[in-house]
Amino acid sequence: MRFGFHLPHFGPHGSREAIVAVARRAEALGFDSVWAMDHLIIPEPHVAKFSSHIYEQFTVLSYLAGCTEKIRLGTSVTILPYRHPIEVAKIVATLDGLSGGRVIFGAAVGWMKEEFDLLGVPFAERGARTDEALRLVKELWTSDRPHFQGRFYRVSDARCEPKPVQKPHPPIWIGGTSRAALRRAVALGDGWHPVGLSPEQLQIKLADLRHIAREHGRDLSTFEISIRLRLSFADDPVARRRHGLVGSPEAMIERIRQYEQLGVSTIVLDASFDFVPQDEMVATMERVWEQVIAHVNR
Repeated sequence: MRFGFHLPHFGPHGSREAIVAVARRAEALGFDSVWAMDHLIIPEPHVAKFSSHIYEQFTVLSYLAGCTEKIRLGTSVTILPYRHPIEVAKIVATLDGLSGGRVIFGAAVGWMKEEFDLLGVPFAERGARTDEALRLVKELWTSDRPHFQGRFYRVSDARCEPKPVQKPHPPIWIGGTSRAALRRAVALGDGWHPVGLSPEQLQIKLADLRHIAREHGRDLSTFEISIRLRLSFADDPVARRRHGLVGSPEAMIERIRQYEQLGVSTIVLDASFDFVPQDEMVATMERVWEQVIAHVNR
């Protein structure tokens, strides 16, 4: 089992110092990856939950590429309709090159309609735009003479270089839990990356994912199953309802074993929504490593 840690790049304590401290400590402890989420502007109704203070995802990870040596850099997730796929392909290829091939590209359709409205992107088209963007991004990463003719995006008589370091391209993990997201993961992804599902919920979704894969003749033997989970040592009813790793170290170990039995290979731990100061977040990360992860991976 591999473990990642979500970066504190948003909220009242989100800062350069906190981001770097968490990333470097995660690398020193032995975490496999650090992760950043994607919001460009926060509509007023969502400020209380997300905070309007958010450092941009790719900028954060690019900065960390120069502050770390081996830890992988993941997007959880990139909302593909927010940017033109040519721009996304260039940014991710650049980050993969500058980091020495450490990128995990998580991608999804998005859900915050008001943010789509502010960006001028039709919310109803987000699924179709995402599918097309994924196909174009892969074409730009793998073809010396990319050619693409879609409903929303077109490319011909052009080149997009350098290519990513990872071949054929950085792993693409598709986010979301709808049936459309599962179909997208099977058709266009190298893995699936849901957020906050309980083992019981995940088991149901995985059965559907495997059914879709059989229908499409997709071999899932190298397909990654990952999940992002809230992390909290506070054992309270509200936290438990969020389907994360919550409570005592013993309870967390038991829950991780349940995910492991279902085929999960990577768990991304997320303590960022507690909006705690840097020292407290680092202490939480150290505690979960020493009291939980060290016993899981013994």
